[in-house]
Amino acid sequence: MNFWTSTPPMLRQISVRAAMEILLHQGPTSRADLAKKTGLSKQTMSEVIRTLEEAGWVRVKGIVSGKVGRSAVTYEVAPDAGCVIGVDLGATTVRIAIADIAGNIVQEQEKPSEGRSGKDLLLYLNTLIDISLKKAKIARAKVLLAAVATPGVVDAATGMLSLAPNMRDIGSIDVTRTLQEILRCDVIIENDVNAAVIGESWKGSGIGQDSTAFISLGTGIGLGALVNGKLMRGAHGAAGEISYLPFGADPYAPDSLDRGALECAIGARGIVERYAATDAGIGAREILERAEAGEDKALSTVRETARLAALLVVAVDAMLDPQKIIIGGKVGGHPLTVQLIKDAIAISTRKAITVEASFLETRATVVGAVAIALNQLHNALFSPQTLPAEMRLPSVIETR
Repeated sequence: MNFWTSTPPMLRQISVRAAMEILLHQGPTSRADLAKKTGLSKQTMSEVIRTLEEAGWVRVKGIVSGKVGRSAVTYEVAPDAGCVIGVDLGATTVRIAIADIAGNIVQEQEKPSEGRSGKDLLLYLNTLIDISLKKAKIARAKVLLAAVATPGVVDAATGMLSLAPNMRDIGSIDVTRTLQEILRCDVIIENDVNAAVIGESWKGSGIGQDSTAFISLGTGIGLGALVNGKLMRGAHGAAGEISYLPFGADPYAPDSLDRGALECAIGARGIVERYAATDAGIGAREILERAEAGEDKALSTVRETARLAALLVVAVDAMLDPQKIIIGGKVGGHPLTVQLIKDAIAISTRKAITVEASFLETRATVVGAVAIALNQLHNALFSPQTLPAEMRLPSVIETR
């Protein structure tokens, strides 16, 4: 992806990147200050700003008074130059966030999937995006890139989704191509828990950490890990599919072969089955609520879930040695679950393991999807494709 009408010379591309790094991370800046901070000449910086301004990526912010009565024009990234869309496409819930090119999330919404699956779910996603764009007063033509995070792994060659037992009806669809046709823009597909660890690294519990693991416990379970600042993917993109670790349940049972032994034990369905409730329609969250209220059976169920999750934490720590392990998901992010996991870790290992609840909670994946789209867009627009290092995302810390 490259939105320049022609490719500028390499030195000009490097100069553009240097200027945009300052504008994205430090906000409105004058040409003189940009030249000083980047080490470029004032003439070069004037040319860079003119190029960016003519292309619509940068605009005049205002005028500030300088020394001895002199004034300087400041420039900023033009937030309305374009936008990206981040999507958390789950088995039961769809979350959408729209961010402008400067990295500001301007619109978010969350809706239940209401039983939709397959292509019907993807068309529903498009309807929700139309609603979000309308609320944000953004034209569809301004959407430059979308990142869709979903359970499982997408095969780069076929576009097919695998290792996602809770989304079987999408498994026969070329997800990437279908979404590009429906959304009418370039689309990146990413695993939902990979997106979550990126979201926490950008705006959540992982800020400032270059080696972080995110364990999600919910409808399904998964692991996303940043190792030395790089997302761990594995040879086939399936690194972190911890559902298939062979403990918690009989690993040879047919259900374990389909869903994974560990997911059978501590995924939402496994929690409900262990509780063995006769209540029609009870879910894992209600069991957590009953445990919080002191019901012995519910508390015993959650405690066993936490015991197995603690063994998982110890295993992840032994393999990856992260600075921090973040626990999230509808089940994992619950305060009672986190506390019981910490209690179980204390008697499962002699090593001090830093465990923390997700700061972004259920938003982690959609925020991560936004980060993926923004990072890809910024690098495509403003960074030479031959440079090994990617541009960093602008840091805007969220508050609860």
